[in-house]
Amino acid sequence: FIPLIARMAEICGRKPEGEDRISMQVIADHARAVAYTVADGAIPSSSDSGYVVRRILRRAVRHGHLLGVEEPFLYRISELVIDEMSEAYPELGERRARILDVIRKEEERFLRTLASGLQVYADFKATMVAENRTELTGEEAFKLHDTFGFPVDLTGVVAEEDGFTVDMAGFKTCM
Repeated sequence: FIPLIARMAEICGRKPEGEDRISMQVIADHARAVAYTVADGAIPSSSDSGYVVRRILRRAVRHGHLLGVEEPFLYRISELVIDEMSEAYPELGERRARILDVIRKEEERFLRTLASGLQVYADFKATMVAENRTELTGEEAFKLHDTFGFPVDLTGVVAEEDGFTVDMAGFKTCM
């Protein structure tokens, strides 16, 4: 676990302290989970075990973004997972190329989604502030989800960080 945090600190150029350490721990934990599940044959998708892999990977990428990392990095942390654990779990080493390829491609896709979604969210946030609102409407959350592929759970996390809520009932109606 410590080598993963050290690698993440290298990548982002920050010390593993306070909130940054928490993000690094999340990334380390999620890199392990994703590497193992992809080695077992799961791939990020919108259903079943693939959905879990996608959510875990995206949460790790979001924490990387909080650390200021804007390029793919999780596959690099996953390399270290493979290096450290392939003796005990040989399938990690045997499937190394596939694991890293799957993680990097999903990470690249999500970084594009994250960038565009956060920009649209910033516009919505500016409107909410101007209108003295504290809640993102269901329609706005749906637009982020439907048009930009921005997961509604991530919208909720980002909104909460800014002191806002999301009209989930309105979002579900739009769905």
